[in-house]
Amino acid sequence: KVKSQSHNAKVKRQRSPFLNFDLCFFLSAFYFCFSRMTQMSALEIARKLVRLPSVNPMHDAASAGEGAVVDWLEQWGQSQKLQTLREPVLPGRDNISFTIKNGDGPHLLLNGHTDTVSVAGMSIEPFSGEVRDGRLWGRGSTDMKGPLACMLAALLELRAREDWRGTVSVGCVVDEETEFQGIVKLIEDHDPWDFAVVGEPTNLRVVRGCKGCLRTIVRVRGRAAHSSDPAQGRNAIVGMAPVLEAVQKFFDDEIGKFTREGFSPCTGSVGLIEGGTAVNIVPDECVVTFEIRTLPGQDTGATFAAAEKFVRERIGEREGYELIFDPPYHDSPNFETAADHPLVQTACALRDQSEADTVAFGCDGSKIAGGGVPTIILGPGDISQAHTKDEFISLTDLEAGTAAYVELARELLK
Repeated sequence: KVKSQSHNAKVKRQRSPFLNFDLCFFLSAFYFCFSRMTQMSALEIARKLVRLPSVNPMHDAASAGEGAVVDWLEQWGQSQKLQTLREPVLPGRDNISFTIKNGDGPHLLLNGHTDTVSVAGMSIEPFSGEVRDGRLWGRGSTDMKGPLACMLAALLELRAREDWRGTVSVGCVVDEETEFQGIVKLIEDHDPWDFAVVGEPTNLRVVRGCKGCLRTIVRVRGRAAHSSDPAQGRNAIVGMAPVLEAVQKFFDDEIGKFTREGFSPCTGSVGLIEGGTAVNIVPDECVVTFEIRTLPGQDTGATFAAAEKFVRERIGEREGYELIFDPPYHDSPNFETAADHPLVQTACALRDQSEADTVAFGCDGSKIAGGGVPTIILGPGDISQAHTKDEFISLTDLEAGTAAYVELARELLK
């Protein structure tokens, strides 16, 4: 009996390496399956992001900004064991980046922004993240929490693959909807990337350039008076009327003369007007804000000077009125990546697109390209849905967006 017990113990000792191997194999398989289950899809990530308000404070002074979204992204990145880097930009408003690496090779940046425009006037619940009729609804679903979610889901998928070499980062930046301070800080804080893809919604068409934007304020100053005797004053609102007509005349007849092959013509638009302090006071100032969408190669200073000269010549001197053109307070650059650049050619080939597009809207891409990084814009969703009262993105677009980013990264990082 003693001999039998000794023999059984010996057998157990002999089998233990196999048992350990079986246990390790089981645990590895369990971890792989668990990680796949916890690897969130683009839809799941997008719903989380839409449900967290992140209105740019310049669109709504009561907004806390992007903080809640960045907090969630930080927790998500850590739970996914991604290299996670949070970097301050403005008080309470941080960029956050996620990076994976697979050997030596180029560095690809996938860029998206975490802020949105205002929710004022929306006809749907802006932060519900409702999925209905094959669409995800809510502010930012298209511009651009949906595309950003695709980039993050693509990052997880790429990490599980071995058929690429290099580094992929997803840079999530603040303040794209106003002053672009997030992307400027991201560029300052990091070495240049080899390629950049900006995820603004393009219906997954490759875009190789965008217009810039010049914004300025025009003032008419008059003289205040009691409204019971308006002749004692000079009404600045009335005085602004011919100025507006002259500005619009410049936009209609002159500004379109600024052209660039492959781009739609330069355009201008009056967007804001403010005047008066009370109905019983003749207003002494009226203020108008307008913008000009500029083209690559266009001298924005010369364009602004041409607009001012055109208006002043038509208005002339008017007794009791002063016309003031403030220096431009915003001059966001445009960009253009050459049509034959390998980044453009590779992306077009993958998207079965004969040639790349250009767009009229501005984005972070112009700042990245301004730093010498080859850049394209490529994102799921339709720009016509951005900033709308019932913003949505289709679920099929989210799936296609994830696949497009994975495919492009694999092709660029061979």
